[in-house]
Amino acid sequence: MAREQETRDETAEHAAAAPDGPARPEGAAATPPEVRPSRLRPAFAVVAVLVAVAVAFALTSPPPPVLPARVAPADPAPAGLLGSGAAFAVRAGDVVVPFDTLAVVVLPGDTLALEALYVAGEAEATASGGAIRRTGPRAWTWTAPPTPGLSQVRVADAGGEAVVLQALALTPFDHTTDRIGAYEIGDYQDEPMGGDSAYDEPLGFVAVTAETRDVPVSPNFTLGDFLAKQASGWPKYVALSPHLLIKMERLLAAVNEAGVPARDLTVMSGYRTPAYNAAIGNTTVYSRHLYGDAADVFVDEDGDGRMDDLNGDGVVDQADAEWLAALADGVEAVPHNASLVGGVGIYGPAPHRGPFVHVDTRGSRVRW
Repeated sequence: MAREQETRDETAEHAAAAPDGPARPEGAAATPPEVRPSRLRPAFAVVAVLVAVAVAFALTSPPPPVLPARVAPADPAPAGLLGSGAAFAVRAGDVVVPFDTLAVVVLPGDTLALEALYVAGEAEATASGGAIRRTGPRAWTWTAPPTPGLSQVRVADAGGEAVVLQALALTPFDHTTDRIGAYEIGDYQDEPMGGDSAYDEPLGFVAVTAETRDVPVSPNFTLGDFLAKQASGWPKYVALSPHLLIKMERLLAAVNEAGVPARDLTVMSGYRTPAYNAAIGNTTVYSRHLYGDAADVFVDEDGDGRMDDLNGDGVVDQADAEWLAALADGVEAVPHNASLVGGVGIYGPAPHRGPFVHVDTRGSRVRW
């Protein structure tokens, strides 16, 4: 009995000391310990909710915009390539336009590839007629309207500097007749001289009206400067080469750089129709004037209709034409002017006119 009482006293002592409640009755089954809730469960629940919200947002939200890749700066322009006022150049087909405006010619509906050159970043192109389609960060195609006429294609850089192309859609000419409406064209040779494609019959002509004759075709020349002098009403028609315009602008710049102030070059003769060429007694049926890439020019700042004294010797004679022709030679010698190579001819004075210089861009070097 003493041992039994001792055991009961120890049990009561343990029960009194237990912090979790009364002791179980003797002989009763053991109660499992209380399972306390984990503190991690609420955190897992929050994470699950956040994941569900993120998935729902991803499924219902539009995709983020694709940012354009950074456009690498273009190479700098070769020294002397860009004309005064031009911040960059534009390649239009096979012509690199180094000025802030220049005429280019296409047939109606034709597509012209365009590219901005020497630009720091992206550029934009717009057109008053036809359709522009971007093909690169600084490249586009322009499709001319289906009818002849003038459209302006404007290429601008991020700073707002622009090159304006006076895009002239030609009036097609199939040479089955010798005129367009009332305007006499005459007959071109069926076969190009020596098989040279530079002497192919023109595919069309630029229609010029009383309203468009003053359209600038380069910084210092207008469409009307190149019209044949044959008598006719409007519209008149002209063949015109962008390369000739560039060569004349380069020559004008060279005159000024040589110390002779000149606002322009007087175009004594630009385009000639075969009919007009024959009427003035010219028997050269392959004259470059007939193809729109030749001009007879002189400097006339005093406005007397004749060449000025360019070499400063006090007289106006053939030496002044030679002085101007030497500058034309220098223009062709510059590497980036390779597309301007052609003829340079020197003409002395005559009773009815002063001296002048012939320039053209036939593609091969010829001198007389």
